[in-house]
Amino acid sequence: MPVINIDLGLGQANEEQKKQLIERFTRDAVEVTGIAVDKFVILINELPHENIGVGGKSLKTLKMGH
Repeated sequence: MPVINIDLGLGQANEEQKKQLIERFTRDAVEVTGIAVDKFVILINELPHENIGVGGKSLKTLKMGH
């Protein structure tokens, strides 16, 4: 089974947006690979902002303006 992982910061997507991500990633992956839709697994991981680094700083720090 193919697995697609989507990592987001906490609060970056609401329930409807997550639903759309699951539907669209699955649809596009099926179109590209030809693998049956029921074989795909989509995992959405929500990460705390202190666990995401951008440019050598945590996203939490960047949001606080430091």
